Amino acid sequence: MVLDFITNIGVYVLPFLVVLTVLVFVHEMGHYLVARWNGVRVEVFSIGFGPEIKGWNDRVGTRWKICWIPFGGYVKFFGDSDGASRPDGDALQGLSESDRAVSFHHKNLGQRAAIVVAGPIANFIYAIVVLAAMYMFFGQRVTPAEIGRVVDQGAGDLAGFRQGDVILAIDGSSIHRFEQFEQAVFLNPEQPLAFRVLRAGREITLNATPALTEMADPQGIKHKFGDLGIWPANKAIVGKVFEDSPAAVAGFKVGDRILAIDGEIVDNFERLQDMVAASKGRRLTVTVMRDGAEMRLHAAARLDVAAKEKGAGERWLIGILRAQRAPVQLGPGNAVVQATVTCYEMLVQTLDFLGQMISGRRGTEDLGGPLRIAHASGQAAQLGIEQLIMLSILLSLNLGMINLFPIPILDGGHLLFYTFEAVLRRPLTERMQEFAFRIGLMMVLSLMVFATWNDLVNLRVIEFITGLFS
Repeated sequence: MVLDFITNIGVYVLPFLVVLTVLVFVHEMGHYLVARWNGVRVEVFSIGFGPEIKGWNDRVGTRWKICWIPFGGYVKFFGDSDGASRPDGDALQGLSESDRAVSFHHKNLGQRAAIVVAGPIANFIYAIVVLAAMYMFFGQRVTPAEIGRVVDQGAGDLAGFRQGDVILAIDGSSIHRFEQFEQAVFLNPEQPLAFRVLRAGREITLNATPALTEMADPQGIKHKFGDLGIWPANKAIVGKVFEDSPAAVAGFKVGDRILAIDGEIVDNFERLQDMVAASKGRRLTVTVMRDGAEMRLHAAARLDVAAKEKGAGERWLIGILRAQRAPVQLGPGNAVVQATVTCYEMLVQTLDFLGQMISGRRGTEDLGGPLRIAHASGQAAQLGIEQLIMLSILLSLNLGMINLFPIPILDGGHLLFYTFEAVLRRPLTERMQEFAFRIGLMMVLSLMVFATWNDLVNLRVIEFITGLFS
């Protein structure tokens, strides 16, 4: 995985820089627009930090520039001592009336708060608008909350779930899509949950505790999550056949519906995967429906050697992917509503995830930094523009949310200062603000170092480097 990351660094870094630049621009543009609307003079609009690569001045005197260090950006207002909007005390004292009128620090409390909060809000708006556009043009992928399979002796089976059950609510929160069910179970390992279920026209309540499960992803990074052993009702229809795979050799075609393997009925795609995995390479007789006629194909699964080398365990594959449900295109109004709901759910899940880390219910191994984001960006780009856009939506929401945390140097830190100012009826002293900014900077840098170390460990960079000397 490390060699793959290094040799294909351009594949990973370029999409990452494109996504990051767009999100930083959106964030800083939020600050810029609201500042201009409130009559504040903007001296610098910078994408990145450090020495300038390219820059120009506009007609109102703002210096727009792109800098060498691409991890962030800033807007510097008139009266700021730096890009973190710390007041320049000496300069502010000698301002004329005309200069005070365009100084950020001479605006009233409400105006300053609006300018600061505009950056995170711009990130939220970007996520909603882009997701709504995807729902209108590409459609929304929705999996009904119907259970297609319950794994024998799994946590869901032991709790009494049955094939055909429809999930209505979890702990009182309504469920409309199977994705919502999966996310709730995923985020709550070893936590009792109450499920309201529709079975044969009658509502019942089932109590279940998701089992703590650890699994390595295709890159070998291990993740812990909750699992009930429950799968959606996905028909076993072939959506893709990989070249030179056992399925391709056997004659499988896109659109084939798999009915049975060795005479045993296949009721959904997940059941098919389990039966293929259990075959361990044994020759299988597969009954498929094609163009209204049944036919039999013969294939033997092949061991996924690459996955085993990455620590993902044994995976026996015949080389097909499940056909995706056709996305449902939404009208403008419904698209905005659904996008807003989805973004809200993503934020709640992220906060829940962070809360579990802080409380100790979940480890910090899933906390990633720039390297992990770059790696994810490259993978998303290879899967297609839709996946890259979805990643940008998730990152935009996280960027907006994190900036609202009450940590000095972030936007939330400024809002915290303004809260004290509203209570005390006066701003905090420059010395207090400087002290708080230093603490905030140390906190942010410490978090970045920790997240980057996580990246180096999980991407096996440390293991790779130590291996060079052993």
